[in-house]
Amino acid sequence: MQLLIYSIFLKPVITTWGASKKEVSMLMAGDDKNLAITATRAISINASRSEVWKWLIQLGADRGGFYSYSFIEEALGYETRHQDAITPEFKEIKAGDLVRGSINEKHSIVPYNFEVLYVKPEETFVLDNWGTFLLEEINGQQTRFIIRTQEIAKRNVRLKIASYFEVPFHFIMERRLLMGIKARAEAGQNVELSQNKDILWFSGVVLTGFLICFFVYIARGAVQSVVLSSIVTIQPERTA
Repeated sequence: MQLLIYSIFLKPVITTWGASKKEVSMLMAGDDKNLAITATRAISINASRSEVWKWLIQLGADRGGFYSYSFIEEALGYETRHQDAITPEFKEIKAGDLVRGSINEKHSIVPYNFEVLYVKPEETFVLDNWGTFLLEEINGQQTRFIIRTQEIAKRNVRLKIASYFEVPFHFIMERRLLMGIKARAEAGQNVELSQNKDILWFSGVVLTGFLICFFVYIARGAVQSVVLSSIVTIQPERTA
């Protein structure tokens, strides 16, 4: 029942979080007919496109980080720099560059890097094995930041199942990336962002998962007791 509710109601929401119908259906630079679109997410930022671009091109473990939940990244072995200022040495991004997933890949659970496939300065770039990052100008002081995630369609059943359960986790991290860049672009350089609320929120998620498992376990025992006792007490009808 939970998987059914997730598939019908939750998955469509988390794979299009913040994006309009137009943004979900629009063509983007990295679209490839050989790749399946798994998500299109977006957020509005109260800053000029050029200002948002300065933060966006610092994406990468050895640059400005991923603007996401760093304590989760660190727990999984992904070491990154966490910059709350625009570093002069990262003022551009070009095709062929490598957006690194970790500074020290030996500690990472699954090492990964993203090659930059295409760049249109101050507008969009495409990362291999991720997708398209696009900035659309609303007006001089507002920008739409859109990320479209694409991947090779899985044919192996095991990989399909793994991909199915990766979607919520990817949503959590990518949503925070969108919000992280928004916060920095709107507040300006040297902003101090606390992780306390993030840690409190994630602790709540973990606790909720624990409680769900606990109550399912209790309910399972109760259901078994009722069903088994009912079966045992049912006697076949005797014929005269």
